[in-house]
Amino acid sequence: MEKYFFLARQPILDRNLKLYAYELLFRTSEENSAPEDLDDAAATAQVLTNAMEIGIDRLSRGRVTFINLPRQFLLDPTLLPIEPVRVMLEILENVVPDDDVLAGVQSLRDSGFKIALDDVVESEAYDQLMPFIDTVKIDIRAMPQVDWAPQIERIKHHGCKVLAEKVETEEEFQMLSALGVDYFQGYFFARPRIVRGKRLPTNKVALLRLLSRISDPETGIEELQELISQDVGLSVRALAYVNSAATALNRKIDSIKEAIVYLGRGTIRNWVVLYIMSGVDGKADEIVTLGLVRGRLCELLAERCGLENTDSFFTVGLFSVLDALLDVPLAEALQYLPLPQDMHDALIQRAGDRGEALGCALALEAGNGGVIDYRDLDAAELADIYMAAVQWADIAARQAGLE
Repeated sequence: MEKYFFLARQPILDRNLKLYAYELLFRTSEENSAPEDLDDAAATAQVLTNAMEIGIDRLSRGRVTFINLPRQFLLDPTLLPIEPVRVMLEILENVVPDDDVLAGVQSLRDSGFKIALDDVVESEAYDQLMPFIDTVKIDIRAMPQVDWAPQIERIKHHGCKVLAEKVETEEEFQMLSALGVDYFQGYFFARPRIVRGKRLPTNKVALLRLLSRISDPETGIEELQELISQDVGLSVRALAYVNSAATALNRKIDSIKEAIVYLGRGTIRNWVVLYIMSGVDGKADEIVTLGLVRGRLCELLAERCGLENTDSFFTVGLFSVLDALLDVPLAEALQYLPLPQDMHDALIQRAGDRGEALGCALALEAGNGGVIDYRDLDAAELADIYMAAVQWADIAARQAGLE
């Protein structure tokens, strides 16, 4: 029986919280669980096969791509069917750095690949590899906090970049940044940062209310036109976008109402929401893209299952990143949004149809497809929906000028 595999991607950010890279992750199978006997080499082979089929550059949006590399691929570098451009090969933590591994690393480095060490806590055993290593990952959950500084210093002494993974809070991010960490991976981004007790300024309250009205499926074209027209910059960007999309016409569209009619209410709504969110205090573009992926995922899940009011599913997914954008707990951000109670409960408690869809989207985002039981959709269907949402969001982000 043909098998299907998920190919999840996890963002890696730089010190300015800008997208630096994606790590491609192997996950589940058609049986909706990862085979227990699947070894690291088979997992890497599946990631490479699927990535080549979809397109690595397309998956990574032209950024660096991290791919796990088990011992077998180090012993025979010819097994790698990919070009070295923007690829970072991660040597797994269970690989013993013997002479054969060292020779493989040298060969890969000579071929143009960049090499990373994954989940390194103590580096002494890997000293002979360090001259060939670009980046060293540290798992901050695997060591006491007092060991962070000496471990980072030891890695920096070898001239390597440091990537901290499993970073979960703003405080950890700030501390690690001060210690010289170059890149970050973990829930401080994917499960957005929280700054407790911080109140929203007036301009952000107005932004939230504008987002709420524009995203509400019940908002009519006349009101939508009025809301967009109230912001000169937003009006200019909206008209520029619609005219670039309407190249088949022999004339320019010069009214917001006509733009909405031409593109369709849903398209103009999605673009305007994206533009508004991307302008929040210069926040990382990847947070906005993440919101688009979640929104589209929820919407596609609702469509596939025949649920009503799919626009509201998109809104729930999109608004799930508001805490990251605004640096406040999500419950506080939602105070300023006149959302229906069921949408509020979906965002905070994962309640109802929308909450269930958001929970599924978050699990797919984390690469946990193998443990998802969502309305009888099998692993292949969920994988297709996930990739469709990622590709749609990347296109939407590019159209809005996000990098």
